[in-house]
Formats: sequence, structure tokens, C-alpha cells
Amino acid sequence: MFRRIAFSAIGIAAVAISASAAVPSSVAAPSDPDVAVVGEAILAGPATVAKAAALPVPGCDDTSYVLAKWKLASRFDWYYNAKGAPASVASTALTAIKNASQTVASGRNRCGATPTLTSTQLYRGTTTRVAQVSATGTCTGNDGQSVVSWGTLPSTYLAYTCVYYRPSTGAVLASDMLIDNKYHKWYTTQPAACSNTFDLESVAVHERGHTAGLSHVDQTRSALQLMSPKSPACSTTKRLLAAGDLAGLNKLY
Repeated sequence: MFRRIAFSAIGIAAVAISASAAVPSSVAAPSDPDVAVVGEAILAGPATVAKAAALPVPGCDDTSYVLAKWKLASRFDWYYNAKGAPASVASTALTAIKNASQTVASGRNRCGATPTLTSTQLYRGTTTRVAQVSATGTCTGNDGQSVVSWGTLPSTYLAYTCVYYRPSTGAVLASDMLIDNKYHKWYTTQPAACSNTFDLESVAVHERGHTAGLSHVDQTRSALQLMSPKSPACSTTKRLLAAGDLAGLNKLY
């Protein structure tokens, strides 16, 4: 059976709101006993940060990072299923997810640092497969293909990523991302009158950080890092890595 791993969650909420939750670790049994799975959920708070756009370029004086128990041992190949994409991002979602995947693989950052990462990723095309994530927010099994797709998640979740890896080596076998298409509003170009709407690329960058082997940093000390547990709506700041995010990837790759 899968090794049972504690799950953690990410809150996306207003500064005045503290939103966090434990995600139950319920998964299907694989054919290979040397496989572990970790799921990561992004939680959406009930309000936005009104002054998020006015924040200075953040996170470049903080090199904090936390590493997970896995890393990509080879190029990360992934597929996209556009079925169910909201009309607001249907024509642009794939580009945003591609950008997010490349940001993490290459180390694109806000701080002017020149990255030297050795990790790579490749979009392999569309698929009819879906991310192996249930509507209740659990990982349901590794089908051997890394997929990004849309579907129903619990009402507080923006997206959910499952990472399957070998504990004996730490090598990632597959990583699926399911993005909520029922409870939350999305954009790829921030609207002028933005209210409680979330930047798809920022969320995807965070989730790709988990796939690459980054865990959450402390929210109080490192709120401006990409891998902090909370991030505001109506902001595109976290489309790029901060100093700690890049430091963690440099350690891995």
C-alpha cells in the first residue's frame, strides 16, 4: 500500500484572515509498494487584499526555504486537459501553466538573480486523462502520467497537487494538479476592477514548486516567498520566485 503521509495546506486569504486546514491522507493503493504520495491544497479565503498591487517587489531579502523529501530526477514531462476550464481563462490557461512550469524549472525570479538550475520540463500536449485527485481533495492513485486538469474541489480549495515519489531514492514518479472550476474565479490578465479573483499563473507556480521539491516556509517570517502558505487574490507578484524559493531550488538542482 501507499505509505501514509501527513498532508499540508496553503491558505490564500486576506492579511487579516488566518486560513489553514489539515487535508486527509486518503489514497488508492499502488502496485508498487515503494511509492509515497503527498498532496498539497491551496485554500482560498473569503476576502482579497485590497492593497496587494501596491506592495513593493517582495521577498528578495529573505533566503528561507524548506525542502520536501523528493526531487525531479529527470525532465518533468506533463500534459494538459482543458475540459472544464472557466470561460475567463479557457483560451489562455495553457500559456499561464506553461509559464509557471518554466519559471520553476529555470528559476525565473523577481530579484534580478541569474539562475543556474539544471532542472527541465516539457509540455507534451493535450490528453483526455484527468488529474488523479478526488472531489473531496485526496490523491486517488498514480496512473504514470503527470496531468493538469480542471474539476471540482472542496469549496475552500483553489487547486490541489499530488506528488508520487520513491522514498528510497526521492525521485518523483508523477505529479498531478487539479484546479478548481466550481467555486473560484480566475484570470490570466488582472482585471482593472479585481475582486476575489485569483491569478492562475501564480497558483500554478506555487504548485509546481511543490512538484519540484519545495515545501511551505513560515507564513509569519516569509509571507512574501512564493512557497509561503498564504497569498492574496488580485495580485501577480508571486508569478516569479523570491530569493528563498530560488535558494531552495538551487539546493536541489
